[in-house]
Amino acid sequence: MALESYFDFAENDYDYFMKSYKAGFVANMMGAMAQGICEKYMKFLVEQYVNPENSLEEAEYGRVLHTHSLNRLMKYLDRKGISFSKEAYRQMRIIDGYYFSARYPGEDSIELDQSDIQECACAVELCRAEVIEFIRRQKSEKDK
Repeated sequence: MALESYFDFAENDYDYFMKSYKAGFVANMMGAMAQGICEKYMKFLVEQYVNPENSLEEAEYGRVLHTHSLNRLMKYLDRKGISFSKEAYRQMRIIDGYYFSARYPGEDSIELDQSDIQECACAVELCRAEVIEFIRRQKSEKDK
């Protein structure tokens, strides 16, 4: 599979994450990876389904594509008419921030355990399912 889009990269990371999760691995990098997977799925939606109409919107669009905040991505997508379920919002809030806190030492760093990794897996699965469903609906509407 050629890695050409955020979706392709998200799927590649998803496969690796889920194989590691199912094998029972517990590592901080899995939390950072889970956050990054959801980030890539959301950035795919931004790139594919959001069309900035003026320079102010283009500036915000660019900033959103450079953020690592799942909360910021979800709020941006919601303003553009692309919403996630309440459960997905809840799951994303749990893992938001793992990109930094699970990767680097410092007063904000954390050590993830099996329970945390299970939450990550749930968040990734839900984010992926909702993104794939959104894509399916868009294709279905386009085909009408």
